[in-house]
Amino acid sequence: MRSRITLVFAAVLCLGLQLSQAQITISKEAKTDSTEGKTRTEIDINVGKDDKDDEKKITYPRTFGGITFSRVDWGFSRLVDNGSFTLSEGNKNLDYKKASNFGFDVAQFGVRFSDIFKVYASAGFEWNYLRLENDVLFVKDVTPLEFADLDPDSRYKKNVFTSTYLRLPLTFELRSHKLSNGKRLKFAFGAMTGVLLKGTQRLKSEEFGKQKYKDTYNLATFQYGGFARIGYDNFGLFTKYYINDMFEKSPAQEGVRNLTFGLTLGF
Repeated sequence: MRSRITLVFAAVLCLGLQLSQAQITISKEAKTDSTEGKTRTEIDINVGKDDKDDEKKITYPRTFGGITFSRVDWGFSRLVDNGSFTLSEGNKNLDYKKASNFGFDVAQFGVRFSDIFKVYASAGFEWNYLRLENDVLFVKDVTPLEFADLDPDSRYKKNVFTSTYLRLPLTFELRSHKLSNGKRLKFAFGAMTGVLLKGTQRLKSEEFGKQKYKDTYNLATFQYGGFARIGYDNFGLFTKYYINDMFEKSPAQEGVRNLTFGLTLGF
């Protein structure tokens, strides 16, 4: 499984490089804001063919793509148990103090059809974190999912369960015409799938110090769902909902899904 994931990611990166212009563009230029008479500095770093505003005449459709570091998402997560934010009795071991989501894109290819509309596919990574409420250990190499109680006398200070995915979104993006300050309003939506890379549980206690365990933990091999973003210039808000179960081949966790929302940078 791990070798297949490596091949998929390598293929995505190779595709991005082939579709790029195989060059790194780093520019720093001063621009005068005509509305306020002030000078602002913009720094652009890109590997490949960028999708930028240009004062020159543009012909549509036009393609863009290559290696990127964009759409950096950070936000909160909520587990949804068969439509409820309250976990059922059978899923109390998944109770959490905090839950968060972090991700970003590293490769992209798309087509801009007009000044206000484009479609693109991208690839990146995503992490979902659950800071667990109870002193429980996810048992490795068993199906369905099982939990073992940890000794409370060991005084566990941290118990974090993490799932790591290679994410593959398809995005449809709309943007307004330029505002008086040259910025734009943006709205994006689309479908997202992901391939499981690993599951990790990190523990910290007074007795054992830091401990780390890795396994698939019956996490969904593939996750899929929808997302939406709304923003201004390069900043925005996002929400994502995965319509498949968080765990597979684990009847007690059927209907447990993940909802995330938060801030995005590099719209």
